[in-house]
Amino acid sequence: MKTLLRTGLLTGVLLLAGCMTTGRLLTWVNDLAVGAYQATARQIRIADQRAAAFFDRLTPAEKKALKDGGIRYLAVRTEDPNPEQMKQIRRNMAKRSGPYGAPGGSAPRKVYCVMIWDTQTREVVGTNCYAVLKLPTPGEPARFDTYMTQYVGSP
Repeated sequence: MKTLLRTGLLTGVLLLAGCMTTGRLLTWVNDLAVGAYQATARQIRIADQRAAAFFDRLTPAEKKALKDGGIRYLAVRTEDPNPEQMKQIRRNMAKRSGPYGAPGGSAPRKVYCVMIWDTQTREVVGTNCYAVLKLPTPGEPARFDTYMTQYVGSP
């Protein structure tokens, strides 16, 4: 049964690889967020302002290209986690296994907050601040949780 599951998964990945560049495929597969945390009202406001300003500067052709490319959501950097959020992030990462959460290890010092903005409703999606350790390059596709986005940085 495990072999059948692995074969099916590998087949699916290979089919997707035929449709995407390697970088896009890895982005689609890998979630960049190391956790999701409750955003502050200020973080939400900043994310909304930055994403709206970015979207409003796009030409109609650029907006159409986003839509035609299947990109509904923009990922925008907002204010970095505050001290209380950092305590929660470090506490949660210390419980996890892996490179940034191994028992006895410590969370990285620099964590960024990214929020998701919907180009159709023109508002921030939910109240999650996605904690990331390395920001993608603006213009790159990026996945946060279940959202496939285009990362726009902090315009």
